[in-house]
Amino acid sequence: MPGLLGLIAKDGKINANEFSKMAQALRHKDTYTLFEQKEKAFALGFVSNNAFALSPQPLKNENALLFFDGEIYDNNGDIPDDEFFLKAYLSRKNFDFLKDLEGIFSFCLWDKSKDTIYVGVDKFGLKHIFYADLPESFLFAAELKAFTRHSNFPKDLDFLTLAELFHFGFALGEGTLFERAKLLPNATILAYNLREKSFGLTKYWDEKGLFTPRGGHKRLPYQEICLLFGQAVQKRARPKDRLGLSISGGLDSRSILAALGEKARGLPSYTLGLPGCQDERLAFRLAQAMGTKHKFVPITEETLKNFLSLARTLIYFSDGFYFPHESTEKTALDYFERADFRILMRGHGGELVKCALAFPVQVDKAVSSAPTPTLLAEILFRKTNLVLCDFPGEALFQNKELRASYQALSKTCLNFVKAYYDDYLPEDVFMLFYLKEYIHRQAVASLNIFRTEIECSIPFLDSRFLRQAFLLPPHLRYDGQIQKAIVKHFAPPLVKIPDSNTGAPLDAGKLRLFLIDKFNAVLKRLSIPGFRHYTEFDRWQRKYFRQGIEKVIFNRRILERGLFQEKALKEIFDLHIYGKRNYARLLGTIVGIELWFRDFYD
Repeated sequence: MPGLLGLIAKDGKINANEFSKMAQALRHKDTYTLFEQKEKAFALGFVSNNAFALSPQPLKNENALLFFDGEIYDNNGDIPDDEFFLKAYLSRKNFDFLKDLEGIFSFCLWDKSKDTIYVGVDKFGLKHIFYADLPESFLFAAELKAFTRHSNFPKDLDFLTLAELFHFGFALGEGTLFERAKLLPNATILAYNLREKSFGLTKYWDEKGLFTPRGGHKRLPYQEICLLFGQAVQKRARPKDRLGLSISGGLDSRSILAALGEKARGLPSYTLGLPGCQDERLAFRLAQAMGTKHKFVPITEETLKNFLSLARTLIYFSDGFYFPHESTEKTALDYFERADFRILMRGHGGELVKCALAFPVQVDKAVSSAPTPTLLAEILFRKTNLVLCDFPGEALFQNKELRASYQALSKTCLNFVKAYYDDYLPEDVFMLFYLKEYIHRQAVASLNIFRTEIECSIPFLDSRFLRQAFLLPPHLRYDGQIQKAIVKHFAPPLVKIPDSNTGAPLDAGKLRLFLIDKFNAVLKRLSIPGFRHYTEFDRWQRKYFRQGIEKVIFNRRILERGLFQEKALKEIFDLHIYGKRNYARLLGTIVGIELWFRDFYD
């Protein structure tokens, strides 16, 4: 994706060629523009695709220089967002104002009086910034691949992050596949002092403050929560001439559509999936009711034929953090290139307020009744085992460091749970994991793929809305009650259009919902036109991706790395291809890791 980058020379003399190579790594298309500021000891830059930033040159005055990437929702629009940001900083000479600010952004600010460069990200970390402290240089960039272009960047592997990818399917915390590169945490400012040649990290906001401590939940009417969500959507709908919508037949995108109200009329919208899927049918009804200009984007056999090209695209644009078992993003990218919108409003984060559906940490009775942190951590570890599933790590991994790192992951879950268990209900401990880890690492990795063409806006990740929603006890935000209340409040006609997850209208009673849900599930399994699921990942791997997977995992190149045991690779492949096990994610991850090695390591 496009974004910020910087190179600071510790000897006081910048190497312009090294900075140029880093910048080139972020320029995925000829239409991307590089804006830069070079000084004797450092170079700062912004590679823009002109989605949020119409004029992304650095903002300068005698006191400071600012590169700003993103948008601020608390700015009333009288001045550009970068001017709003710089004015707020200079009036205080600190970043205290960020804790009350809603937005999606990253920034780089040089305070000349303090001789310090500050790099930071928004509350939820929806704009990634990576950094690396090297003996001769300090690097930061929106994409990890920029570091690999620097001549002195060491490519030592981080085996703990690699192990995390084989369990959770995403990395945790600050880790990357390179030991020397880290991801800047959400709501964090990195301050690099040019005189002292040192840096520090400061967290300006803590996401746990969104959640209600044990014993503090209240049975509140949904009305205020609905109004706060409506405000969040309306603030993010300001550039209407550049806005588009993703619509499915589910609850999250429907809530956004409803909250847009009249602003939805005439907006471009799209649905992606297999022809004849249930989302295609229901999304057209939703779009027609709200007056959007709707388009269905089909996933066809043609888009699935070249698996290695598709997989390489996902790996390259996500820096190796999003794997090709889910393969719809390439179809979406092809559509975005010709779409008549540049900012896409999406429903990420809606799972936070329907905790029973927050994949992969869905809350159930076992979670709610977990009597000890140890038992809750065991449940968390089991639920998040998305990749290896029932295949033993010791049988797959040949490398000793990788084996040891994988065996330590259960302790990672235990430490996380212990940090929050005494203060928060088990359901909210799970939602904290979802927010801190899944959204920050997995969801944003998928957004970074989209950002090579467009920008994304995420209304559900609004701290004022979430704080109010989390006042409710978990059973009142369990499986979509909040979303249904939002739809009913803003657009009652959308209530009667069935939910693609259940097949029932949103006002269905318990018995009707139970019966229709069972019937709907049968029709989906049978792949009946109008009811089929929007994707068929497992079948695609067996039918379309087989040849590409074979080329990768049975190549001497992958075996010579010493990570995997050859016998295990063959066993996993055979069990999946012949339908005896579902190892779609595991195969996608193995292939993805190998392609990452080829593009980022070799």
